[in-house]
Order: sequence, then structure tokens, then C-alpha cells
Amino acid sequence: MIGCRGWIEALVIVSEDGTPVACSSNIDFEPDYIAAATCSIAGATSAVLELLNSTGFDRIDIRLREGRYLLVRRYQDYYLVALTKPNPNLGFINLIFESYLSGGR
Repeated sequence: MIGCRGWIEALVIVSEDGTPVACSSNIDFEPDYIAAATCSIAGATSAVLELLNSTGFDRIDIRLREGRYLLVRRYQDYYLVALTKPNPNLGFINLIFESYLSGGR
């Protein structure tokens, strides 16, 4: 969160089985609910991609109505889930995520 210069309000690392492993947040939220929802989103996305004969995904970006983004990144056997502030610098956030996550592939 620090590396993203304040653009991230909440960050959760979720295992593939839906368990929150770690979290950091500037807002009030339930990591267990975020973890369960993340697994649902990832499962639905994988099902759609399978219908399209695709091999999977590395990231999901969901733009929310208030200008925030829900970002999901795959990292080894985990998902990194981040909620941004409104109208974030996505290029910068993606650059930071890639620099931190590229070593695990």
C-alpha cells in the first residue's frame, strides 16, 4: 500500500481456497467477506474463459461507479485484491504491482 503512494485504500491477500492470509486497510471492511467474494469472482471468470477456450487470467480490473477500482491479481497460489481511491493512477499502481509480483512467476 505504501508503494502505491496512497492510491490503495484496502489490500487483501487471499488463498485459492478463500482464506484471507493478510490484509491492510484504511477503511472498515470484513476480510472474510472479501476473500469469499474474490473466490466467487475468480471462479465465475474462469468458467467464462473456459467457455471461450482460454487458459485463464492473471488480472481482473473492475471499475466501480464511484470511480474506484477493484483490482484482482494472481500471484502463485494466491489472489491480491486491492480497492483503490476514486480516480486512481492505474498505470502507476499496475507498475508497482508488476514490480512486486513478477518475481513469483
